Amino acid sequence: MQSVNEHETAGVVTIRRFGNMTEALIAQGCLEAAGVECFLTDANISRLEWPITRGMRLQVKAEDAETATALLEQSAPDESEQ
Repeated sequence: MQSVNEHETAGVVTIRRFGNMTEALIAQGCLEAAGVECFLTDANISRLEWPITRGMRLQVKAEDAETATALLEQSAPDESEQ
């Protein structure tokens, strides 16, 4: 079994952490709709052991990290619009 650091050195990086499954799935869907391959890690364990995991991690390939981050920032609602 690989640890987080091994995944990151293998070319996969965490771009966001979520404590809420709905927010995590929306972000994942946004990236997938844009054609960015991504996945959530720690989704199941975070529901059971929040203090250990500190949330779900949204991960992408290292070469997609900048694009993915920009997409998520672009799709985030502006607080002044609410």
